[in-house]
Order: sequence, then C-alpha cells, then structure tokens
Amino acid sequence: MVLLADALRLAGEDRDRFVTLARADRQPPTSGAAPPDDAVVSSRPAVVVPGELPAAVPDLTGRAEILDRLSTLAADVTAGRPDTPSVVVLHGPPGIGKTSLAVAAGHRLSPAFAGGQLFVDLQGVPPDGPVDPAEALAGMLRSLGVPDARVPVSPAERGGLFRTLTRDRPLLVVLDNAANEAQVRPLLPAGRGCLALITCRRPLTGLAGTARQPLDLLDPAAGRQLLTAIVGADRIAAEPAAADHLVKLCGRLPLALRIAGNRLASRPQWSVGWLVDLLRDQRRRLTVLTAGDLGVRSAFEVSYRQLDPTTARVFRRASLIPGTDFAPALVAAVAGTDEETAAVALEELVEAGVLQTTGDRYQFHDLVRLYAQERLDAEDQPACRTRAHTQMVDWLLRRTRQAGAMFEPVACRADSPFDDDRAAASWLDREAGNWLAALRDAARSGRHADVVAVARALHWYSDATSHRHSWDEIFSLGVAAAQAIGSPRDEAVLLNFLGWARYFCRDRNTDGLAALARALDLARRIGDRREEAWALTYTAAIHIRLGRAATVIDHCRRAVDLFRAVGHALGEHSAASVQGGALAALGRFAEAAELHREVLAFYRRGNGLSRTGAAVAQAGAMTSLGADLAGMGRWREAADEYARAWRVFHRCGATFSEASALHRYGLALQALGEVDAAAEALRSALALYAALSCPWWEAQTLYALAGLAGAAPDRAADARVLRQRALDRCGELDAPEVRTLRATLRRELAES
Repeated sequence: MVLLADALRLAGEDRDRFVTLARADRQPPTSGAAPPDDAVVSSRPAVVVPGELPAAVPDLTGRAEILDRLSTLAADVTAGRPDTPSVVVLHGPPGIGKTSLAVAAGHRLSPAFAGGQLFVDLQGVPPDGPVDPAEALAGMLRSLGVPDARVPVSPAERGGLFRTLTRDRPLLVVLDNAANEAQVRPLLPAGRGCLALITCRRPLTGLAGTARQPLDLLDPAAGRQLLTAIVGADRIAAEPAAADHLVKLCGRLPLALRIAGNRLASRPQWSVGWLVDLLRDQRRRLTVLTAGDLGVRSAFEVSYRQLDPTTARVFRRASLIPGTDFAPALVAAVAGTDEETAAVALEELVEAGVLQTTGDRYQFHDLVRLYAQERLDAEDQPACRTRAHTQMVDWLLRRTRQAGAMFEPVACRADSPFDDDRAAASWLDREAGNWLAALRDAARSGRHADVVAVARALHWYSDATSHRHSWDEIFSLGVAAAQAIGSPRDEAVLLNFLGWARYFCRDRNTDGLAALARALDLARRIGDRREEAWALTYTAAIHIRLGRAATVIDHCRRAVDLFRAVGHALGEHSAASVQGGALAALGRFAEAAELHREVLAFYRRGNGLSRTGAAVAQAGAMTSLGADLAGMGRWREAADEYARAWRVFHRCGATFSEASALHRYGLALQALGEVDAAAEALRSALALYAALSCPWWEAQTLYALAGLAGAAPDRAADARVLRQRALDRCGELDAPEVRTLRATLRRELAES
C-alpha cells in the first residue's frame, strides 16, 4: 500500500488516511467487532471494474477456430501456467476483420478477467493517429479509477503506475489499430493474470514473448454465411450461383463482403445478380464497394499514405505484373530499380498489410491490385506507365530466352543468369504466368521477331516438360509471328513444334497432322531437309497412335536418312525410336527392342543435351524398351524398365511421362499377378493424369483399375463405378482408340 501511495503521489493527511484504510480493509474482521461507520465507508477508494469493449458484431463468421485458440490461451494465462504468452497480436491486411475478431474475442474471454476490460483505439493509421502512448496511458489510468489530479505528468511514471495497478489484477486489455511496437510496449499490463489482444496490420515482430495470429481471407462457405447473415437466407438461397460469384468478386475479404451485404440489405429491390453485374467492371468495383462510412478504397488508402516514395512506386508499378505472384527481380524490372531495393520495398509492403507472401514470392489481393492500379493511373504519367510496362516485357522475354537456352543441345550458356538447367526450369515454372503473358503481349503489339525467338528457344525445354505449359498456344503464336515477318524457315520449325504439341500434349491427332502436313510441304519447298525429317518423324508417331503403323515404316527410314545426311544425331535417334514404335505396333518386338537399345545407348553417351534433357530422353527410351519386352511376354523385365523410367521422370519433374511409366508399370505388375502393387501404381498414375487434365489417359487407367476390381467377386460394384468413370472421361474425344474403348465400356456396363 505504501508503494501504491507513492505511485499516486499522495502526501500528508491524504497519504495517512489511504494507507490506514487500505491496511484496515485487508485485515480479517474480529469476532464481535462493530461494523465501520458510514463516514469511514464513504472515504474508501472505489474499486472500478472497467468494461469498455464495444458491442460485438452479431454476424462474425469464419473465425471459430481462432476464437477457440484464444480461449485456450486465456485459460492458460488465468491458470498461471508458465511460458504462456500474455500478449497476442492479431495481424492482417486492411479489411480482414481484425477489430471485429478482437472485440468478439474480448466478450468471449471477459468472464475470465474479473479485473475488467480496457479497450483503446490507438489509431495507428492516418489521418487521426497514431495516439501518443502517454495519452493512451492517461486514459487507461482514469478507466482504472485514478482521478485526473493523480495521473502522473511523466510518461515513464504513468507507465509505472499502470504496471503497479495491473500487477495483481486479472485484466483484459484490447489495443486496437496499433501502429508499431514502440506505441504498444508502455501499454502492456504487468500482471501474470493479464492478457493483451493487439490488432495491427503488421505482425509487430519486435515484441518479445508474443503469440501472433495472422488472419486469412474467409473461405467461400464462410463468405456466403456472412452474406446470408446480413442479407437474409431467402435472398441468398434464391441465387446461390450469384452469391458464390459475389464472394469471389469481393475477394473473400470480410470488409468487402460486409459492404456488399449492407448494400443488398438496404436495397431490397436489388437481386444478388444485379450487384454481381455492377462489380464485374473492375474500373468501378472499388467505388461500388462503398456503403456509408465503410469503404474498401479508404481502408487501403490509409496504408498507402504511410509508404515512403520508393515503396509507393514499387506498389503502383507492381500492379502491372500480369501473373498472380512475382519475385523481387521482376518487380525491380518494372519499377526501374535494383533487386535489393525492390526486395526491401516488398517486405515493407507486406509489413504494411497491402501485399501477401506465398513462400518466397509475393502477390496482391485482387482488390488491393485494383487500388494499386488506380494509384498508378492517378500518380504516374502515361509515358512512365508505358515505359515501365515495356521494361517488364523486355526483361521477361530476355530471361525466358536465356532459360530456354539452358536446354538447347551444345548451347553456349556462359552469360546465363542460371546456374544450370534445373535452375532455369524452376524459373520457367514459377514465372510461367508472367512470361506467357509477356509473350502474348509481344504478339499483340507486333513484336514478331521477339515472339519467334522466344518460341524457338523454348523447344528443348518443352520436350523435357511436355504437359507442364500451354505449348500448343505458345507455338501457335510463334507460327503466326514467323508468317508475319516472312520467315518460312522459322515457320517450318514452329509448325513442327506445333504439330508435336497438338498430338503429344493435347491428344489432338487430326490437328497435329494438319500442322505437320504444312510443315512438311514448306520444308520441301525451301529445301530444309532437317525440318522435313522432323515432320516425317512426328507424322509417323501420330499414325502409329491411329493404328496405321504399317504405313509409316518408310517414313521413319526416310527421316533417319535425312537426319543422318545433315549430321543431326539427336534427330536421327528420335526417328529411330519412332521406327521402333512402329515395329512394336506390328508385333515385331525383337526388332523394336534392338532399335530402342541402340537409342538408349546413344542417350547415355555425350550427346549435347542438358542434364534434364538427357535424363528424360533416356527414360523415354527405357519406356519404349519396356513396351517391347512386354510385347514379348517378358513382364518382369518390362516392369523393371518401367520402374527405372518412372523414377527418372519423377526426379526430372516430367509429370506426364512419369504417369505414363507408372501406368505401364501397373499393367506389367497386373500381368505378373501382383494385384495390390498394380492397383497402387495405377492409382498413382491416375492422380497424375487428373492433375494434368489428360482425360484420354485417365480413361485408360480407370479401365485398367476396373479390370483389377472385376477380377474380385466381391468388387463387381466397384468395377462398374470405375467403368462408368472411364466412359465419362472419354467424353467427346474422337480417335479410333477412343471409339474402341468407348464401345467396350458401354458393352461391359450393359453386361454388368
């Protein structure tokens, strides 16, 4: 009590009375003692139990898990369990619902804190804030019953008194809209039975001993639930598809959904679809998402105005990036700065809550991107925007050519920014949304020579990755660009690439043959024997698929001779491999195996291919050899070849080829009677095919699984379901083998 009297700066008679009464109040009553008189009772200091929490929103959704987590933590705090953090930072971007969650949590947790609840809006974002910590402390002391006259003048003394008053008091403190660690530190209660909930756009990583809870966007179901709570179940149920679209257009951001719901609630004549139509227009979306004093744009504005000029420029320019995510190097190109400066700015934008991270990459929320684009249009001159866009496209096209070159046979890679082909593949995969958009942009703007150069540079990479990207579109752009610049040699090359992409990556055999026929005719007209040979090789591969192997043996031999004549060993062995496939299709398995062993031996020697390209080529030859061995009934040897190929494809990330090898491996195990292992391999192949959206190959794998299930008497129903799924996957595909399988499935389903 003496310490408390000192902290309150009591002196003289006031001090003596306070200490005496406090000590008397703590003494147990003696038997028969008379109650204190009214004068004594009235002079005791009042015990103030603050209850300052604002009203909780009645329709908080999607945060039950976090509320449960906070309840558990609060129970640990009040139980005095050691090593339990007594400070929680709820952090996330503007509009994510931090305050609503903190208030809801405060009401839920308040029974555990008998000393009361304090709530302080720290106004950590402009234009009103941030609140000075000393002023916040003064208000908190008054809430705890300290008279104005007894509030210390010194900020340090105010902090000391606050800690003294909270040392033995179970108190819940909610600090809303914090600006930074320095603003918060003096306001944290000292008692072990106290809990502080802080909301901030930043995670406040400088606060020690703190639990941090990031807030994510609502999942679609929770977003729809929030709309239902605001608008009414009948209106949302009447337009379920429109409601789901509304959640998507609002970016699953609670503030945007609340505004959209309020607009619908205040306009009963509007349908949900009407509001969806208004929000489709990106130029108006932020304006439409305003209701009364709530606005998505204003929520973003307060964060943007705190950024330094360089970071603000990075924020605006990054909105030009077309992909969903990006790395600092690309941001540096579009912002006209170095990579280190871009990286620092991006981290500052994450701290400010206007940018999200996905691993080591960054991305905008859809609505934040629209706001950044608004700021770009308002603050950057048209010439600056055009220059920034051009810098970005130039950088992406140049880097894509350099990455593709890492896969070219005997390429000079001395000046490449990539250490090896794997680093190049990683970049191409991660930046696919950006470099493909840049290629489309170059095609639209008439940069035909650049389009041709990029499309040609990507060929050997496409050969190693096949189904990973939209190769039919990429090579179509290249063909059109070659025509535009009047380069028949480039056109022939790219038509061959396009024919390969159509049949191998998209199962569009007829379209593939059409492109290859054009390539063959053009190559012969200009005397390009190498491209003539490639056209013959790819055409033969399609005819083998179509059951016409007998007609293409001569094509393959002609292609081998042409490649040999021009000294192109890689092409020669590719044509020989296709020739082996034709022989196998005709039942001449021993001859096919001999050819495929020669091809495999070639790919194992130094051949100029990149490490990934050589490995994929070897695995492809192993798969072909496995098929030859299977045709001869040598199932164990076939299974071993397929298994080796599958492992190599997996290491190289060649997902389609991995699925194909797994599929064949499963069939070999089935022939060996190893039913469980066969089913496991086939299910793995099916998952890979489904991820790549390869319906024809899914159908074949499902049919194989149905055969396994049908062999077990108690699994007839499973077999029927698998056959029906296989029939569904055949869909509208039209090729002889598809028609055959479709007829087989219909017959077996009718018989089952």
